[in-house]
Amino acid sequence: MTSMSAAPAVGGVQTVRRVITYLLLATTVIIAASGVSGLLDRLFSASRVEVSFDNYGLATSLASALIAGPLAALLWWLTWRDAAMARDRASVVWPVYLMLMSTVALLTSTISLFTWASDAIVSGWQPYGLAAGLVWALVWAWHYWMWRHPSKAPTRLPGAAPAIASLIGLTYAAGGVVWALGQLIDSAVDAALGSVVISDPVWQLVLQGLVWAVGGALLWWWHWLRVGVREQSHGFANVLLVFIAGIASFALFAAGIVVALTAILELITASPQPLAVTLEPLGIAIANAVVGALVLVYHARIVTGRSAGVRSATKLASAGVSLAYAASGVGVIVNALLATSSSSLIEGNIRSLLLGGLSALIVGGLLWWVTWRPVEASTTERVATPGRRIYLVIIFGLSALVALITLLVIGFQLFSFLLDSGSGESFVERSRQALGLLTATLLVASYHFAIWRNDRHSDVADERVQRIGRVTLVASGDSAEIVDAVRASTGARVTVLQRADAVLREPDVAATVAALDGVEAAHVLVVAGVKGKVAVIPLHG
Repeated sequence: MTSMSAAPAVGGVQTVRRVITYLLLATTVIIAASGVSGLLDRLFSASRVEVSFDNYGLATSLASALIAGPLAALLWWLTWRDAAMARDRASVVWPVYLMLMSTVALLTSTISLFTWASDAIVSGWQPYGLAAGLVWALVWAWHYWMWRHPSKAPTRLPGAAPAIASLIGLTYAAGGVVWALGQLIDSAVDAALGSVVISDPVWQLVLQGLVWAVGGALLWWWHWLRVGVREQSHGFANVLLVFIAGIASFALFAAGIVVALTAILELITASPQPLAVTLEPLGIAIANAVVGALVLVYHARIVTGRSAGVRSATKLASAGVSLAYAASGVGVIVNALLATSSSSLIEGNIRSLLLGGLSALIVGGLLWWVTWRPVEASTTERVATPGRRIYLVIIFGLSALVALITLLVIGFQLFSFLLDSGSGESFVERSRQALGLLTATLLVASYHFAIWRNDRHSDVADERVQRIGRVTLVASGDSAEIVDAVRASTGARVTVLQRADAVLREPDVAATVAALDGVEAAHVLVVAGVKGKVAVIPLHG
């Protein structure tokens, strides 16, 4: 007879047990890794006098390594046993633990190693400082092995950790290229102007940036191409793609253009400050624009091959970023105009403020016009865009938050002015930043309220609500067509399990999709049976 306790409990005590166990495991692993890295660093730094007398640091490292280390090993063995892991594989706590620890270990190791390598270019090879990077690299490799284990890897959130790792690598690579390219451009500008700049040699600065660029590129390449994040079309991979193509790269490109345009406007308006000062931010600005454009173009090509929801989310995210730049420009312009009534700012500062706001308004406005296309904003096709109403709700929520904060600031400045009118500052001078931000917020909210009201009166039906989160399809033979149809009709993530035996007369695409009509569950098991029969079984979790 089979014992009732053999089946794992759903929720309740099992969930509490998992959370506590993995929280303790993460804590002990972090403490043990810190202790081991401290001991290894002392070994590498044995010749340094200041380390030889640091008994307190030695005691801390010994306690962390010799106490937390065995405890971490014991906890890991308890969770890694076949019986325990069989219960935990389908739990969300297991992949969350691996994702968090992998990310922490990867960040700590790469930052330590890249910093050590870039410092070695200037100060020469020094063994100390390398310990933390090596220890945490081993911690990351250990968790990476567990994530990829054939029989004990988590069955949920399979692409989360690789997607985050690829984003970290891309960030390092982009940042390193921006720094190196910016230094080259600044050096060329200084040489053209005949400026004398006291700093490290340009080749050292460029090589330091290239260390981060090459290291980040290798990290990105491994996860994006080798691990296969690029080919994933669900979950974290889609979120990552929208963030990179719609927000991060777009914002980086726009920021570079805004700063470069500000410098150009300063030159056109005959800025009184020295030419070298005016052109100082030009190098990093151009580098930001170039790198942002390259990253944007590459990921935009991938977005075109994804679902309509991903494409729409990317466009809406880009429109939101553009809108933020344009609104910031309006706020800064209002701030600068209000500053003209005060004598606290010199004329040059007011002009710089005004030109910066004008640049943000021009760049943000043009990009918003291209991404949002306001002339066609109320057409039936645009109203039916997936995620449009969510975008409008986000705009209203952020506008309400900004308006609340600015009103509180304005109210505070008003009462402060009334209670302390002898300071010499006018109320406008005290609150001009908040007034500018409030003006921009009201303009944004008013426009989008008109769009929302027009959408409410349109004949377009409400967006379809996704009622199924995941679908596990059990079928034999080639089921790619069924998978695409199920994914298109439900919007759910589809996993296929191949049957060991062949099934004659499996159900066709239409029958499978029709069987899911009206089903509402987080996870659905679909079994394609004989003679065209389809079994649909809603599951927990």
